[in-house]
Amino acid sequence: MRNEILLKQLAAFRHNTLSAVEGLSEEEADFVPEGFNNNIRWNLGHIYLDQYDWLYHKTREDNPAPKHYRELFGYGTKPENWQQTPPTLEELRNRLMEQVQYIEQEFGHRLDQELDEPTELGMSTFAEVLPRTFYHEGLHMGTIIAIRKAINLQKQTQVK
Repeated sequence: MRNEILLKQLAAFRHNTLSAVEGLSEEEADFVPEGFNNNIRWNLGHIYLDQYDWLYHKTREDNPAPKHYRELFGYGTKPENWQQTPPTLEELRNRLMEQVQYIEQEFGHRLDQELDEPTELGMSTFAEVLPRTFYHEGLHMGTIIAIRKAINLQKQTQVK
């Protein structure tokens, strides 16, 4: 029962994240407001990468995230340092939607499985790691909302 709830929450939180970027243009996705280090595109890619990183962190299994995503969206990266073209919003949206299904298929039946070793935060099963990724997604969701507000303010300023 608990595992079903976790998977429902995963789908619901991801739906909320994707809803927050509906109608966003590629240009808006790349806007970095004053006071921010990253844009919405980076936040979406980082959510995607981080979730896999935590689920695969203490396993000997291969992380399915594209290797170049680490250079684009890994911890400490930012768009101003990108050396390659980032994925389109459509690609990121698709990967984020597919990730939910992938996690349900790959981990849904083994959420109570012990990791090869506990995480630095003392989590020892996939079921313990998954809520940490929800928390992280929520933090970045807040940043996405703040950037969207900054985009809207900029548009209002330009109209005046």
